Amino acid sequence: MPAILSAKSKASVAAKEALSRPLPLVSAPGVQPTRLDEPWLVLSLEKAASRAGHQEWPLAPEVARAVLHYLRNDFIRPIIERDTLEMILRRSLTGIGCPAIARHFELASSSPSINLAALAKEAPLEMIFFQRLATIVDEKVTSLSSVLRLEGLRSCVLALSGASSWRASCQRLNDEIVHFIRARARHFGPQLLELTIW
Repeated sequence: MPAILSAKSKASVAAKEALSRPLPLVSAPGVQPTRLDEPWLVLSLEKAASRAGHQEWPLAPEVARAVLHYLRNDFIRPIIERDTLEMILRRSLTGIGCPAIARHFELASSSPSINLAALAKEAPLEMIFFQRLATIVDEKVTSLSSVLRLEGLRSCVLALSGASSWRASCQRLNDEIVHFIRARARHFGPQLLELTIW
């Protein structure tokens, strides 16, 4: 019995370690490596499905999660080349009986998400933050066609304001950031279908 418990404990520890292991960075010629994430992969799959004639393809999140599970648990290198990742996805899509989607699959040019909290740490002064945010939003919006997600807004506001708890000045800065992002996204990407900020 102790041996069984020990084996279960080891399996549990291994599973926790795998979940905490970061996904690889995606590298492509002339582009700074970018951390792979689920929204980016789902968006890429949805675009491929759309090009293959499937406007609604509910399997995109499941396929993305399966590939990310493989990359977290079995892919040991910290960086994956874009071509290699695309090959893995095409093989996976062909393997589940979706060769038409596989033929159209290519990784979207950039991740559809921006971590505002991380950006605030890199650029802790408001003026520098807004300059960096403008550049990043412009790049993302011009390279994506359907969705842009911005996360960590509350943490970002607290970091920029230097406040330990939410106050009226935080709400003003929060609203200013949201207005800035929406205006920038509308100006540079009027075709953007979904803009999510949280």
